[in-house]
Amino acid sequence: MIRLMWRLVRALATLVALGVALYLGGPYLLAHAGRSLITEDPLVKGDMALVVSGQPYLCVPEAARLYHERLIPKILLVNEPRPAGQEDLLRVGIRYPDGLERSLQLLEALHVPREAILTIPERADDLRAEAYMVSRLLSNRSMRTLIIVASKAQTTRARKIFAAGLGSKIDLVMHPVSADPFDPGRWWKNRDDFRQVLWEYAALVDLWRRGLWRAVVGDMTLAPPDVAVR
Repeated sequence: MIRLMWRLVRALATLVALGVALYLGGPYLLAHAGRSLITEDPLVKGDMALVVSGQPYLCVPEAARLYHERLIPKILLVNEPRPAGQEDLLRVGIRYPDGLERSLQLLEALHVPREAILTIPERADDLRAEAYMVSRLLSNRSMRTLIIVASKAQTTRARKIFAAGLGSKIDLVMHPVSADPFDPGRWWKNRDDFRQVLWEYAALVDLWRRGLWRAVVGDMTLAPPDVAVR
């Protein structure tokens, strides 16, 4: 009986110790999870900057700043999927500018000349499709350094995807937007940051799943089609 009570006391003490450790170390672990989503390389001169689609009001001004600071001579934009409901508006004659058009308008307002902008008008459904399109475009160009401009929480996943898609011939420089309000040390206290972290980790798990599948059964993905550049 005494031995049983002693075991219960030890189990209770272990649970209390674990609870205290989680309480004290929880913020550190959560902050580490937020910081792990951010990949930032030292900024150097590049041959081109790719603006990752999805958040043009954050990423496009940052790319324009790099251009005006003469860190890049060209900016590359990839079209994004139409938002839900836009097709219905088009059917009734209401036209709303898509992501590519908004990005071009922003660059024009930021005094980036049109000849310094390359666009891929095909719509990329996700970041993997975007990487395939960019890979096919750059395969016919002399390119050594590509700066990828993305939101902070997107940079780790973007590096994994573009590194796999572009190979080792092109040096990737991940450049998170400095004006991005994402706070890796307090993301769980902000609704938008919370959603972004959950989305990114879900996407990273899916990326790992795809990699495991390719390792087991081989890569069955067809080569991406040629892309038009404007």
